[in-house]
Amino acid sequence: LLSSQLISIAQSCAPQAPANNTGSNQFPQLIPGSNEPADPATTGFVLNHFALNVNNITRSIDFYTKVFGMRLIFNFRATEKLSIAYLAHSHGGKNGTAYQTVSELNRNKNNMEGLIELLHYDDPAESLDPSTKAPNTFSHIGFVVPDPVKVERRLNDYGAEIIKGIGGLPTDENLEIIANSYGLGNLFRTNREEAIAILTLLTKSVPGANETIYVLDPDGNFIEVQPQE
Repeated sequence: LLSSQLISIAQSCAPQAPANNTGSNQFPQLIPGSNEPADPATTGFVLNHFALNVNNITRSIDFYTKVFGMRLIFNFRATEKLSIAYLAHSHGGKNGTAYQTVSELNRNKNNMEGLIELLHYDDPAESLDPSTKAPNTFSHIGFVVPDPVKVERRLNDYGAEIIKGIGGLPTDENLEIIANSYGLGNLFRTNREEAIAILTLLTKSVPGANETIYVLDPDGNFIEVQPQE
């Protein structure tokens, strides 16, 4: 079957449930969060960064700086074989609205949000598989951009591997990549139609789904690029 046919099957399989079915056995269900304030003892806590193990740190730095405009704060050569790099967007506003020197970025590193840490141990005998090939606890990275059309052009110019472009559908092969990154790889291989139905539901629930781009970084990590609301 072609991807479009599979998507059609999924749409017919997926239940047409109301937006909010809390307390019922219909899905999807939207369960709102609580207005209860956070524990005052956690005041000042912030999600500062997440880390990726990479196979080639130079290649990964090049990708995230040139494609997504992140700034290299530093690349720390801990040993001859171990490197640790931090990347971030300028935090004087949304990226590009205020310039910060690398010294300012370093000084503010622990007061910033949305940083990426890249870790690389130079071991030719070991090649790390991303979650798109071997499902694990990492799913994907999400970027929000003002103009997805320009970003898609930028990705193509860079030569990045786009697995779903604006207004397009993923191929059969790319559907399995998406399934793996969403933790549905085993289901995809054992019950393809159910997996397709779930993937369709997940992708359609993303705001601006038609303009959302799916792309892989140099190690095969899954990236969602969504439009600003």
